[in-house]
Amino acid sequence: MKKIYIIGDMDTVSAFRLSGVEGVIAARDDAPSLLEEVIKKGTAGIVIMTSELAEDLQERIAQVNLAMEGPVVIEIPGIDETDGPRRSVVGYIAEALGISLES
Repeated sequence: MKKIYIIGDMDTVSAFRLSGVEGVIAARDDAPSLLEEVIKKGTAGIVIMTSELAEDLQERIAQVNLAMEGPVVIEIPGIDETDGPRRSVVGYIAEALGISLES
């Protein structure tokens, strides 16, 4: 079974870890190598990254999402970002996958 991973700041990763999601705390400089490391593991189905870390990786994220069989990389606002989470993680995943989960 594929796993969900979170790559982000300490507060965001800690919040996700409370719900059982594996996470990696990253600084902006570390994000590219950590993303590649998670992809190479082959166990990731979804990789969630905070917007701050994903900002410089838009081209690579698009490449992963469009040209590879997996995982799907989703960008969300971190807990400490000024926008903050605007909706649930499920909402971000549904948007990234292009599906509607509303009845």
